[in-house]
Amino acid sequence: MPAIRDLSGIICPLATPLTGERKIDEAALRRLVRHVIDGGIHAVFVMGSTGEFPAFSAEERRFTIETVVDEVAGRLPVLAGVSDSGTELAARNAKEAEAAGADALVATLPYYFPPYGDQAVLDHFHHVAASTSLPLIVYNIPQLVKGVVTVEAVAALAQDGSAAGIKDSSADFTYFQSLIFRLSDMPHFRIFQGNEFHTAASLLIGAHGGVLGIANLAPRLCVQLYEAASGGDIGQAREFQRRLTALSQIFRVGEPPVGALKAAMSMVGVCSPQTTMPIPAASDESRRKIRQIIGDCGLLKP
Repeated sequence: MPAIRDLSGIICPLATPLTGERKIDEAALRRLVRHVIDGGIHAVFVMGSTGEFPAFSAEERRFTIETVVDEVAGRLPVLAGVSDSGTELAARNAKEAEAAGADALVATLPYYFPPYGDQAVLDHFHHVAASTSLPLIVYNIPQLVKGVVTVEAVAALAQDGSAAGIKDSSADFTYFQSLIFRLSDMPHFRIFQGNEFHTAASLLIGAHGGVLGIANLAPRLCVQLYEAASGGDIGQAREFQRRLTALSQIFRVGEPPVGALKAAMSMVGVCSPQTTMPIPAASDESRRKIRQIIGDCGLLKP
């Protein structure tokens, strides 16, 4: 297994399959893990935004991490989300994730009451990092947590060794470029793009990979894009980005992204379309649009 400090490629932020009663569907979760591994992805990330993590109890989070760790069986790294509404809660989650067998941790800023100013941000991540022996990856997603991890804060965490990398899902490409340029002299600090539409451009300017929700649906396509871009084949990277962009239109049909993704995953036989409340499942009209999109992309069996 590659060390986290050298991790590159496509990380799949796993969806959390549910039964009709909104309980974690262990069989479908294991099937999903096999599906993305067969597609060639380089690591999995459990209990992230795509995994609907805020809706699950501590016990459900640990069960999900343990199940994924067991199914992966050491074939690739397992990253575990430990984000929560408070720093102490995130630290507790970090200890639980380490006990469950995760290889690395991923944490956002606290949500609801966000920290104000870089020092408060640094204090939060320092505390979480100090709570376990696992490497920590910062997760920047300001549209959901009401706060940005500034480039300077990221650089400080990289320099003092508190963070091993960052997943940026801000969809702010100027910010992402700034991360690449500011941290170019720290080759072991891993920088991952979390936006499907920016993947090829990010890889071509030096990103180490992508953490892409669409990899739950089409892992091989994501890996092909990574291989082309990281190999410097701009023509192929452009073509795979075109395909990925076309497929990622499922996120723009008018439903919350998780609902749209799970609807698509149900159509290819991976898991049910069930979401956690209050996230609505895709409407009939949205399902029609999603089916058209994934059919045009060649993902539906005849």
